[in-house]
Amino acid sequence: MLHRGKQVYVQGEPLFTSEYSDSLLMFLLKACNPERFRERIEQTNLMDLDLEKLSPELLDKIANHLIEKALAGKPPWMIEEAKRRIGAGESVTVESLEQSAAEGQAADSSQNEPGE
Repeated sequence: MLHRGKQVYVQGEPLFTSEYSDSLLMFLLKACNPERFRERIEQTNLMDLDLEKLSPELLDKIANHLIEKALAGKPPWMIEEAKRRIGAGESVTVESLEQSAAEGQAADSSQNEPGE
């Protein structure tokens, strides 16, 4: 032990203290016995879930994740349109969203053309 930068002696013997580190102990345990002390990750197959037992909040999170995954790279309005249709109880496919987008663009271009 140091006091003012000098070693402390008690009855002629140097005084030592031990400091323990919980995080160091965890790393040592994981390294020496990985089967017992490894990080555990629970994975669930969505196909094995009983949807009747899930809360509405969890179902909404799963649905939003799947929608965003299916429409990755698509415009944000398309994701919102898919959520709106699902909320209204309609069937939604990526193809139907793209078709309605194409129809919307065709309608916009026909409205922008000068009339005779």
